[in-house]
Amino acid sequence: MKVFLKSKKFDTNHPVSICNGDLLFIDIIAEEVPDLDVLGVNAYRGVSFTDLFDTVKEKLNVPFLFTEFGSDAFNALEMREDQLMQTRYALGNWKEIYQHAYGNGKTGISIGGMTFQFSDGCWKYLQESNLDVHDTHASWSNGGYSEDYVEGENNMNEEWFGICAKGPTDAMGYYELYPRAAYYALMDVHKINPYDDNVDAIVN
Repeated sequence: MKVFLKSKKFDTNHPVSICNGDLLFIDIIAEEVPDLDVLGVNAYRGVSFTDLFDTVKEKLNVPFLFTEFGSDAFNALEMREDQLMQTRYALGNWKEIYQHAYGNGKTGISIGGMTFQFSDGCWKYLQESNLDVHDTHASWSNGGYSEDYVEGENNMNEEWFGICAKGPTDAMGYYELYPRAAYYALMDVHKINPYDDNVDAIVN
């Protein structure tokens, strides 16, 4: 945390944040960084973030944003693209982000988030091989994503998190992007200003 403290010493005009893996080490953060301005978290809990907002409010009580969250668009149980599944998680997550914004009746600490990710990462599974293959191998397990979760089996497909699908690359290495259902759903989500008067009637 020494780097954090030095940055505050040399620059008092900008807020300083950290990016944390879910709520790991939150007690250490609360103890060691009492002047934290914003908490950023990468979280993958499924359609609901469960107690995440309440825990941050209780232990840190600082503005909070998701530096990474989302869902893949591949159903590992049925071995097919599942755009509606991805959309359900995106809408559920953003609903809670808005519900916990200031003035909407809950913790009031939420300031937004960054959906992971804009387009599929076709390099992510093996990273140095099969780079021209959109791999359907599920490489980790998460019970929060119930549609394709089976205990003891992996269900998360790293190469399918894009709200846009990638077309094949051409001879120059370029490709077209094809928006998925979640892309269009989020177009409407991002038209909502959670700080507008009476917006709680929309998000609650």
